[in-house]
Amino acid sequence: MGISQSRCESEPGSNLSTDAESIAEAIRRAQLETTETSTNSSFYSQFLSKLGISRTYLPNPGSYEDLNLDATLILRPNIFDGFQFSVNLPVSPYFQVGHSWMLGSSQIPPNYGFSANYFSNKVVMMSRLDPSGRVNARTFYNHTPSLTSKIMAETSPEPHSARGTWDLDYRGSDFCLQLKAGTGGIGAVSYLQSVTPTIAIGGEGFYQGKSRFSAISFAAKYVNDADVATITIASFGPIVASYVRKVTQRCVLATELFWDARSRDTLLTAGYKFELNKASVVAQIDSNGRVAGYIEEKLNPGLSLLLSGELDHVKAEYRFGFGLQIGQ
Repeated sequence: MGISQSRCESEPGSNLSTDAESIAEAIRRAQLETTETSTNSSFYSQFLSKLGISRTYLPNPGSYEDLNLDATLILRPNIFDGFQFSVNLPVSPYFQVGHSWMLGSSQIPPNYGFSANYFSNKVVMMSRLDPSGRVNARTFYNHTPSLTSKIMAETSPEPHSARGTWDLDYRGSDFCLQLKAGTGGIGAVSYLQSVTPTIAIGGEGFYQGKSRFSAISFAAKYVNDADVATITIASFGPIVASYVRKVTQRCVLATELFWDARSRDTLLTAGYKFELNKASVVAQIDSNGRVAGYIEEKLNPGLSLLLSGELDHVKAEYRFGFGLQIGQ
């Protein structure tokens, strides 16, 4: 469910290649830009037309799942500890293989991962395999410029560990509809509609048959040239509000407030992203006393130095990591 994903971090060692993720996200954003010129109008637009009400151009608001993406990219930096080394080798213009090693981590034992990725305008396929037999795979398939399937699967030698989801995204000129189905009886439907050039509203319904859990959530999003503000309210308690401000072309600020109406838990997080000539700096601090930062510096074309740090003042715990990345 969209709101739960924004609060959870991925399991260490289970992620696919960071570069592969960034390339896939770039392709998805390009698809969104293409869809904005689509002539597929929403029920909202057709309703206004029938009433004889003229309207200005309404942009595609993006998917409900990516509602908080702008804030998440800043407030959830790719924190790791120990030493990380990765090599990404292009085999062809469309195919890429990668190798990654992680040593000295306090959370996971030393491990190695092999990845294979394929990119084209119509299909994106990403996979990762480690020696323990854990396999992660993701596939994006563009049926049409407006219709995209996303399939995610994961399995390991552990009993009953296999799981998967299938998302179907339909992007009209001013709306986005998403259907989701997954193992464990998971089913969800979400809809996000632009109602003005800067405001979009929508909702999501979620059901998990295995645990008999169901929920609905509602959201609103405000976007202009320099600001992005969102709020999500879920029926099971959480309320999440975020705000992103583009100060300059190089500096972006972000903040997020999380409040659970049932447990009364509150978390306030603030962070920034600063782009230097050859480096990118991301840092954040939250109301629980946790401070984290991530730096990526381009030493040479195809060679990057990674620095990561996290300090929890309340728990008196800290993590520090550095790494090297070869290839794009």
